[in-house]
Amino acid sequence: MLESVGHVINRPADHIFISEGEDTDFALLIRKGHVKVVMGKPPRIVAIRGPGEIVGEMAAIRQKPRSASIIALDEVEVLHLPAGEWLRFLYEYPRAMHAQLAAADERLDQATRKIVESDLAIEQRLAKALIELVDSGIGAHSENGVALRVSQQDLATLTGASLDSVKKIIRSLKDGKLIGTGRQTLIIHDVAALMEIADGNRTALL
Repeated sequence: MLESVGHVINRPADHIFISEGEDTDFALLIRKGHVKVVMGKPPRIVAIRGPGEIVGEMAAIRQKPRSASIIALDEVEVLHLPAGEWLRFLYEYPRAMHAQLAAADERLDQATRKIVESDLAIEQRLAKALIELVDSGIGAHSENGVALRVSQQDLATLTGASLDSVKKIIRSLKDGKLIGTGRQTLIIHDVAALMEIADGNRTALL
């Protein structure tokens, strides 16, 4: 149904769909690929969104400047939804409006969990972030594990930790054979062990 009110856009990795602070008011339905939601100065990744999710929708409803930037993490296909058409669609289809409210509530829960997790040890926060990235579906699966196209700087901003701290933990995870690294890529070898670290049940070198 939404296809009738929007148009499809394909963009490569690192394309900026929305910039924080700008006065645009369209929404984007992600059809393929993933985007990162980036806020603040210095920029910090606060979320990863994937197929089936809508981003930028609140600007159409609130009519305020963008609260975050939306940047392609890999090759992305989106349905561009003009604000007026998006709002008319929500009013015409109450179930869609309900789904939008549920999604907004879930994102509020995610933000609350991140606040709670900010007190966790950096190693545990990093493990949680890696598991969330794997679960989001952005990784490429192979016999060696799950390859994530993400830099250590991205992980630092995603966890709210310093780059030096992240590098130190990455080295420990490599020494423990839990992950491998490549250029702008992490390869997760042992998801189960990372889940144990995320749950606070072990450390990288246990």
